[in-house]
Amino acid sequence: MNDWAAYIDQLIQDCADREATANLRATRTPDGSQDEQTSIQALPTIYRDTQFRSLLEACWAATLDSLGIVWEYEPQTFDLPSGVKYLPDFHLPEIGTWLEVKGPGVPRIEKPYELGEMLACGCPVRSCDCRWAGGELVIIGHPPTPFDPWNEDGYRHWPSSAKSKLARCHGGFIHWTSTRRHNSWMVKCSSCARVSWAEGPRLQCCRGCGEALGSNLYRDFEKRFEFVRLPWLSGSSIQPDDPAATGPTPPPDVCTCAKCGGNPNSQTTHHGIDAA
Repeated sequence: MNDWAAYIDQLIQDCADREATANLRATRTPDGSQDEQTSIQALPTIYRDTQFRSLLEACWAATLDSLGIVWEYEPQTFDLPSGVKYLPDFHLPEIGTWLEVKGPGVPRIEKPYELGEMLACGCPVRSCDCRWAGGELVIIGHPPTPFDPWNEDGYRHWPSSAKSKLARCHGGFIHWTSTRRHNSWMVKCSSCARVSWAEGPRLQCCRGCGEALGSNLYRDFEKRFEFVRLPWLSGSSIQPDDPAATGPTPPPDVCTCAKCGGNPNSQTTHHGIDAA
């Protein structure tokens, strides 16, 4: 009963967010602002009563919610050592992390890299007594890595049309990089079940609860954590005109009919037409 009530509450909130987003975009002027990270015009989006500058940022907020990560949107402006001001997109206060969302092409990443160096601590690895071991992290969040069922063994027997539908509906996988040029992982703590990032030599303890980490460490290329595409979005992209977000291009159907002699390497497709 509680699950059903939670589902209804979420559905009502999604409908309210969708209506608010439609009203917000309808009031945009034709020469509205562009996304700071791209030359693409940003799509302001309402999610959970917060107005985001772009659809990609709102999808990242939904993804953080799906992982149980508490977030704050643009809570603090920093004065960087270079003398410029910088307003990161997200603060994740329970895991000591800042997240900057970047669209296709990822231009102008100097500010998050500078912030990452500024927030790092200089303590020795084994004797660091800072609240966050190694200092607060700064992570760059990218558009998701598309889900490609054509290269997944578990979907090899699926027909191409079913794979295409699955690829369109799937949100893809979280894609990120660290600003400190270390190897970075996403971690799911076996003690508190909290998801967080970890990097460099400081992988011993969970940034949330401080308990020792197990083996649940995942690199970006392992595609472990699913990206959330907001439920009211129709179509396959989460950023306008972003080819990386539209999913992989289906390979040609492979015909194994008698006319091809059952040859699985044949690239001929008949689709009901006599190709004799």
